[in-house]
Amino acid sequence: MHRASTGVALAMLAQEECAKAFVLALVRDSILPWTDDVRRSLAVHECKHLVTMIMEWLLDVNERRFEAIWNGTSPPAPAAHLPPDVATAMNIYRHELIERIGRRDSERCASWRGRARKLADGERDRRKQAALYVRIGHDGSLSSAPSESQQAYDEELVRTKALVRFAKDADRHCIFASREYEMFTELFAGMFRDHGPDGVPVVPAEKYDSGIPGIVFVKRAITCADVVNVEDAEPQDSAAA
Repeated sequence: MHRASTGVALAMLAQEECAKAFVLALVRDSILPWTDDVRRSLAVHECKHLVTMIMEWLLDVNERRFEAIWNGTSPPAPAAHLPPDVATAMNIYRHELIERIGRRDSERCASWRGRARKLADGERDRRKQAALYVRIGHDGSLSSAPSESQQAYDEELVRTKALVRFAKDADRHCIFASREYEMFTELFAGMFRDHGPDGVPVVPAEKYDSGIPGIVFVKRAITCADVVNVEDAEPQDSAAA
């Protein structure tokens, strides 16, 4: 009944499948541990949308480098920092969503905002649902119907084809000899280093008596991607904190 909207929804579903493929490639390459929480994240739409943000950045880096080689120009210098949105996506995936999947206390930092926060809060999944279903108002009347444009479908299809190409490259072990990929994988692996086989932290949290009946203070250390604003960054800053 509305082909463009159906196309948008199917394209977004395909993008999520590409994200699953990349997560599995990271597990295969020992970047991510194969825990029950990581496995279950493959079924969480918000997790997959955050992963596609990382994939798009890495794909863009790689394609700009190939374009420079093809044109005989100097390739862009390796990035000194992860883009803020990518760093935020990694932090939310690891410390908020993975912990929530495992029914543990999740972290939510005020600096983890922007596009990644919107994805984590379900923005794209709501759009996908709206492209598939009608909504009924309190009085039983139609309150909304799929209304995506052909242009929106064309844009999502281009995005999907790029992510499919990325996923295939990951499957063939032929992506990213670049510093950006090394920076991402080293940090992402470090973020999961304390994530035990069954999701239990390798290093237990320290607990302190609060002096309040029924209340215990807990202190634990986590590894996060540093959300650096490029305009404010100094050359010597590291990519992780």
